[in-house]
Parts: sequence; C-alpha cells; structure tokens
Amino acid sequence: MIKNILRGSSAVAVLCAQGALAQDDTTDLSEIIVSGGLTGIAAENFTRSYSVVTAEDIRERGIMRVQDALRALPGVSVASSGSTVTGVFIRGGESNHVKVLIDGVEINGALEGNYNFSSMPVANIEKIEVLRGPQSAIYGTSAMSGVISITTKRAQAPGTTYGGGIEVAKDGQYNSNLFVRQGWEKGQLSFSIEQNREDYNYASLGMPNAENKVRNINLSGDTTIGTGRVRIGFNFRDIDQAYTSYPTENATASSTPESYLTTPLQDAEVDEQSGAIWLEAEARDARWLHSFELSGMDQKRVFEPNDLYASTRESFRYTSTFALDGANARNSNQKLNLRLEAQREGMEIDSQYSQGTQERNSRGIAVDYQGSFSNGIDVQAGLRYDDIDVFENPLSWNLSAAYSVPGTDLRLRGAIGQATVNPTMYEQFGYSPGQFIGNPNLKPEESMSYEIGGDLSVAGGRGQLGLTIYRNEIQNMIASVGMSADNLSGTSIRQGIEFTTDWSVNDWLDVKASYSYGDGEDPAGDPLARRPEHEIGLQARATFLNDRAVATADLRYVNGSYDKEWFRPWPNNPITKLPSFTVVNIAAQYALTDTVNLNARITNLFDEEYSEAWGSFGQRRTAYLGLSASF
Repeated sequence: MIKNILRGSSAVAVLCAQGALAQDDTTDLSEIIVSGGLTGIAAENFTRSYSVVTAEDIRERGIMRVQDALRALPGVSVASSGSTVTGVFIRGGESNHVKVLIDGVEINGALEGNYNFSSMPVANIEKIEVLRGPQSAIYGTSAMSGVISITTKRAQAPGTTYGGGIEVAKDGQYNSNLFVRQGWEKGQLSFSIEQNREDYNYASLGMPNAENKVRNINLSGDTTIGTGRVRIGFNFRDIDQAYTSYPTENATASSTPESYLTTPLQDAEVDEQSGAIWLEAEARDARWLHSFELSGMDQKRVFEPNDLYASTRESFRYTSTFALDGANARNSNQKLNLRLEAQREGMEIDSQYSQGTQERNSRGIAVDYQGSFSNGIDVQAGLRYDDIDVFENPLSWNLSAAYSVPGTDLRLRGAIGQATVNPTMYEQFGYSPGQFIGNPNLKPEESMSYEIGGDLSVAGGRGQLGLTIYRNEIQNMIASVGMSADNLSGTSIRQGIEFTTDWSVNDWLDVKASYSYGDGEDPAGDPLARRPEHEIGLQARATFLNDRAVATADLRYVNGSYDKEWFRPWPNNPITKLPSFTVVNIAAQYALTDTVNLNARITNLFDEEYSEAWGSFGQRRTAYLGLSASF
C-alpha cells in the first residue's frame, strides 16, 4: 500500500493519503506520488519531467531554506538579492510563471504574481515537488513554466511524536524548530513552529549586515467521520518576517555594483497567512470520489516608513474523480477528473506613491484524464477553460504520454501544451503618479510548449539517467513600457536541455548530477535576466560509522547569467553578463542516540565571492553547529 503521499492541488490527493496512513502505521518510502494531475499520480506512471526533494534530502544536506533546496535542480534557476529577496525561474520563464502551492493552497502574491522564497524555512516540509513545463490545464493561469508543490509533515502513525532542533552560527544567526504530532486510528493533528535568523552582508564588503528574521507556524488536522466514507480536514500556516534592506536611490552616472546599495538600512515586515478546509466523500464503493475545498491567502508587506502592499485570494474548488475501469478511484488505472473552481483576488496599496484597492474574479472548469495501460503506455490529457473578469477568457490544454520499451529499461516520454498567465494586478490596476500607471487593456500571456525525453535505468537499477529537450514559444509578453505595461509584439523563445543522473556507487556512497542548458531571449532579442545559460549541480552522500553518520557535499556551477544594471540611472540599464561562479556546501550528521542527532555544516566552503544579481553578493563562508531530536 502506498503510504508516502504528496498533496497536490486537490484535496483528493491529501485525503487519499491520510486515509491510508490512518489504517496502517508503516510507511513505504519507495513509492512516490506526484501532483501532476487533478489527483495524485504514481511516479512510475507520470508522463512529464519533474524533481522531488524529500525531507531526508533536506536533513542530510543541511538545507534551511526552500530556495537552497531548489538550487541546481534541472531546469530551475534561483537568484537572490541577499537573504531577503529570492526569485525562482523554471525553464527560462518569468518568476510569475511559476505557481507555488503549500498543501495545495496557492501562495503567489496577487499584486505581483510571484512568490518571494526568502520567508520559507524547511524544518516542517515533508516533500518539495517541481513540475517542469506548462501546467495551466491542471492548475490554471500562472503555471506557464511549472509548479512548485510543497507538502508539510503530518503524523504518520497512531501515537504522539515530538521534538525539535537548534542550530547556531556567527553574528547571532540561528535556526530553531519545535513540533508535536498526534495520530490516531482515524486521523491526525500536527503543530510546528520555526524561528530563524539570517544576518549576513549582501552588499559590498565592510557594509553593515542586513537582518532577516522569520517565524513560521503550521497547524493541520484531519479525521474520518462515521463509516469512513467521509473525511474532513484543515491546514493553516502563518509567517511573520522582519528584515532590513539597503536603499537603492543613489544611482548616478558613475555608479558601480559595489556602490549601488547604501545605508542606512530600511525596515520591512511581511505578515502572511494561508490555509484551507476540505471534505471528501466516497460514492459507489469508492469508484467515485467527491472533494470540496475552501482556501485562502492573505499577504501584507509594510516598508519603512509605513507603505502597505497587500494581496488576498479566496478559492472554492470541487473535484470529482471517477474510476473508468470500475476500480477504487484512488488507485484506478483509468481515471477521469472534473474540477469546478471559483476565485477572487484582491490588492491594496497604501503608500506615499499610490493608494487604492481592487478586486477581480475568475471561474474555471477543467477535465483531466489519467490512463495507465498494461502494454507500458501511460497517457495524461487535460483541458481547462477560465472565465476571467476583463481579460480574454483563455483555453489551456496539455497532452503527454510515456512508453516503456519492452525488453529494456528505457522509458520514452513526450508532451505538448498551451498555457496562459494573467497580467498581475499591479500591471492591470497599479497607479503611481509619475512612476507607473496600470493598463486595464492587457491581454494574458500565452505559450505553446513542447518536450521530449527519456529515462534509462542502468547497472541493474543502481543508476538512473534522464534527458529532456524542451521549447517554449511565448506570445503577448508583458513588460514595462515607459510608465505603464503593455503586451509586446513578437514571440519569445525559451528552449533548452536538462540532464540528470543518480548513481549508487556502492552500499555507502551515492552521487547525483544535473546539467541544465537554457537558451532564451525576450521579444526584443535581449538576454533573459537571472536565468543562466549553463548550470551544473553535483551531490555526493556517504554513510559511515555503522550508518550512524552521514556526510554530504553539494557543488553548484553557474555560467552565462545576465542581469539588468539597475545601479545605473533609468532608463540607461543595459542587460550585461554576470561573472560565473562555483559554490560548494558540505554537511554532516551523527546519531548520538536513537533520538538525538549532532549536525554541522559549512555554506560556501571556499568563500567564493559571487553575485546572482548586480549589486548583491551571496552568503560568504559560514559554519553552523546544531542538535536535533525526535521522540
């Protein structure tokens, strides 16, 4: 029985997983479900390219931020302006082309369309899935280049578990967490709190450290009602972030990246809540499942002295899953899914530049087919229609298939799809006299995407090779034009290659590698900012001392990344090439007892001075030491 479940966009996947966990206290971690459809799909049947970072990966590699878990994944580019602003790009798409979900709840800001990962710690994360390629037929607009789906931890068996950890570094930096989880025969309740502080200098050397404090609270629960045909649950997340940043208003004709950011530091706060309540009901001997979900998100950002930028979102979703082959809909080989969805987004700005509130509504209907056949063929097909206030109503679709070649360990796959991204609310409504005026006549961005690839198992299953070639053709790209936004004419091409390998060298050493090549430009022919042409990731994991100790090493090489020279006076901001760099991180854990671990790690081992964005530098060499326990 599959126990290790990823919760995707629908409550169905969540409920199926929790129902299984409530019946048995064992967990088979060899099985993975990916949230690549309206219901979960077994990894062996998924027909598109994806990556998964597990809680074990996070712990052993000493990862403390989601953005660090995403770095060096194939097709994924991460660029940070210090510890407080981080953008993620998939396959050359824009940061607002990536939909981000936590336990199925969308957390992209309605105001700007993207998500800043600098406020997301990882201690309570069970799994991070990255689905590459257009996902709008499943997830709606804003999923043009991919989806990042994050699942938080739940009680895995009846009984009480509790614990936590603390890690410290120089300059008062630390990461801490506490958790308690209670499982019972029919359900579970989980609570966690994390408190983190990063204070490292990301401007020129000798300037004061910028501060980033984050407090993250998660609460979730679910239970079966009556005979077990109905299940209800909820999840809630609260983040409070306080940080300082450098002003950027000193750009002159003679400015350089090193002098772009100045003091005194300015204060900023982020207050963010998201959550959902859901219900699932079985019908016709579990061949037909119905799920209902109400979810919401509220983000507030306040900048010194008192500038407020806020986003809200409320969503209702109904998902119906029917087993076409007469089996249980949870593990049917032939599924037909239907989704009805309604959503309201809002923005509020109260600053020295602009004031006002706006709302917009959308409604969507999606159909998703998932088929797995005994001849080694797997098929997914999706179609979605959205009815959106003001904009043209987009139609999204995708078709993908995979084939396991008989007599070999080779699996071939291919996909084609059309996706859309709505203008952000600021692009549509923004009003800042003398700076920016929104454009209510904008059209959604549209893309046609193609990919072909294959996966090969070698050395009796000890090694895995993967290769994907993709091409995205984007039209109606939205960009700032003068003091407003407009759809650009022409087509923007983003294409590339993704290669992965995973090798168990022996019973104590595992190695992984990935290489991404990206070739893209905007409709004017300029390079894409902060999306490298070449990126290599290497990972090694070794166990020793009778498996009580684990050591890992990560290497990331980046070349061919460009960024706009923001340090020059507007509009003279050319896009120029950033220096290439290599960063190495190491980590180790030792089991002092069956319940207590000693942890140590060093980020940027060789103290590389590097920039992912002009004017900002990455974290210099920092050593961390900590303890963690689980009872």
